[in-house]
Amino acid sequence: MNKLRHLFNTDIYRWLTQCMKRKWGALSAIILLNVIISLSGAALAIVSKQVIDHAVQSSMRLSGVYAIAFALILILQLGLSSLLTLRTVKLREAVNNDLQRSFMDRLYRTEWSAAGKYHSGDLLTHLTSDSANVTDGLINTLPNIVALIVQFAAAFFTLLYFDKTLALFAFVLGPVSVLISWYIGSKLKKMQHQIQAAESRYRSLLHECVQNLLIVKTFENEKNSLEKVQSSQQDRLFWILKRTRFNAAADLTMGIGYRLGFFLAFIWGAFRISTGAASFGMFTAFLQLVGQIQGPLEGLARTFPILIAMVTSAERLIVFQKLQPEAKKETSPAVKESLSELRMEHVAYSYESNKPILTDVSLRIQPGELVALIGTSGEGKTTLLRLLLALLEPQSGNISIIGKDREPVSLSADTRSYFSYVPQGNTLFSGTIADNLRIGNPAATEEEIHAAIETACALSFIEKLPYGIHTVIGEHGSGLSEGQAQRIAIARALLRPAPILLLDEATSALDMDTEWAVLQNIRNSQPPRTCIAITHRLSVFDVCDHIYRLSGGVLYQEETASPYFQKL
Repeated sequence: MNKLRHLFNTDIYRWLTQCMKRKWGALSAIILLNVIISLSGAALAIVSKQVIDHAVQSSMRLSGVYAIAFALILILQLGLSSLLTLRTVKLREAVNNDLQRSFMDRLYRTEWSAAGKYHSGDLLTHLTSDSANVTDGLINTLPNIVALIVQFAAAFFTLLYFDKTLALFAFVLGPVSVLISWYIGSKLKKMQHQIQAAESRYRSLLHECVQNLLIVKTFENEKNSLEKVQSSQQDRLFWILKRTRFNAAADLTMGIGYRLGFFLAFIWGAFRISTGAASFGMFTAFLQLVGQIQGPLEGLARTFPILIAMVTSAERLIVFQKLQPEAKKETSPAVKESLSELRMEHVAYSYESNKPILTDVSLRIQPGELVALIGTSGEGKTTLLRLLLALLEPQSGNISIIGKDREPVSLSADTRSYFSYVPQGNTLFSGTIADNLRIGNPAATEEEIHAAIETACALSFIEKLPYGIHTVIGEHGSGLSEGQAQRIAIARALLRPAPILLLDEATSALDMDTEWAVLQNIRNSQPPRTCIAITHRLSVFDVCDHIYRLSGGVLYQEETASPYFQKL
């Protein structure tokens, strides 16, 4: 009973119930179809008895009538089975899609630092394998359990009516199989957790190998990479085989019991025929009904590993659902329209205790200013931008947006709409260039797109492509140079109607003249934007209003005409 309560504890029960919200009607229809098909099995056994008995008695007319009924039941079973398949597939895909959308929605709403602790391979395992296990348990296994119970009850009481002794022969080993199922439950649950963890590690490794194909090839690391893949495969195979061997041993034990019960029923039926206590038709019905009694019992025992997989995957998904969501604060839309200042006051942040990245950062930026942020690698420049985007929260100090004649508004997920961002690296999606650009503004017009790519100095090379902005590019901008990909990413950010633009080494792959031109275009764009650009090139300083250096966790303003720094 403790295992039963653990299998269906309150959290799992509520979560699974929520997964089926507004789908109980469709699931009930599937259960009803399963029940009708199960009942038709008992009816088929009864009709087959009548066909044979009347044929033996040379009553061909009645035998023919029952034969027609036999055929109609078979046709009914085929028709209902086809309808059941269609309804099951439709509902299964709907539930699985909802689970995946819900997971993605939660992933998007979870704090960036919390979600970042999961490897992409683990997230993909949650999205695919875990979602599939839960869906299979809900849509296939649970209706099947109801159908098996109905089939068992119908066959057992029908056989009990004909022959009590035979019914007991068929039923006697059922409780034993249930006890065996519960015994193996806890072990299977532990194994299932290990299998899902091994699956996550394996997918994570494959994902990294594919994503870093260039590194693997150029460093001639193919052999080492394949050895890692093989090692991960062996780890995954170990747990799968361990579970399979355990299941096989349990199946063998239960199978011997069921076959023994069937054998005893067969011998008893043959004995009854020899004494004249049963007809050939009765014996045929006996064999069918015995199978319909033992089959459900065996089927119920075999559903337990599937339920274990469902519960294990549900637990994994529930754990993810409990991650801390991003804090939301209601802000006034009017602030965005009357933005007067971006302010950071004594901000500090560290990823690990006693290892501060930022210790005392203060900064004030006025609307329309173009600011350069410089400093050596690892000083926290990207961290500073993540704080502005509210992906991270300051551990002390405050960051706020100031509107004209208004109180400061502290940054949160709600204020992310004030910012447009170009991160480091290639962040393009597969699809057309236009698709990538409209990520910045799905409602962008052709004129707005043209203006953005012109500002980003991307118009000249896009016009030379076979289909212009409708040219299809591959994953991570395959087919474009790094400089071209960066300019498209900048144009995407410019399309976003946000007053503050953040550039994290977004021009690193451009030549100095193009970089200067892009920044000059941004400075002259209308309406004017506040821009913070992380850069390592001194050549762009002339186009910037201010230059700040981040060093030792503190921000310094650098005077272009002087070598000294002034601490803010």
